[in-house]
Amino acid sequence: MKKHQFTINDVSGFTLVELIITISIIGIASIGIASLFYTTQYTQQQSRYIDAATRAAQRQVEILRNNSYNNLQAGQTINFTADLPSSLPNTKSGTVVVTEPSDGLKRVDVTVSFTQNGRSQNVKLSSLIGVIGISQ
Repeated sequence: MKKHQFTINDVSGFTLVELIITISIIGIASIGIASLFYTTQYTQQQSRYIDAATRAAQRQVEILRNNSYNNLQAGQTINFTADLPSSLPNTKSGTVVVTEPSDGLKRVDVTVSFTQNGRSQNVKLSSLIGVIGISQ
């Protein structure tokens, strides 16, 4: 009977260094994927907020257009924060400033502001409302 002796060269598998390198590469790839996922979520949320703010500003412009031209006074500031959608963060505000750049023409500057993750965001729209008709 022949006895078989095992040597170090006969053992197959991974060395400790190979395992550490593999785990490091998997960890770095996982961090990259998680970061990409977080960035995508943040960007989608920001896009939803800006869309909601833009729609609220457009709705306010339409409300002002449907009101009589004579109801708008130059220098008037209108606060419509209570009419903003609940989908915006609680630190939201909506204002309209009315100016009269020339006779028979009023300009409304609508601003919707909100704070997202400590950063202030503003959506601004302007429209001209005339005595006879509406222009933009």
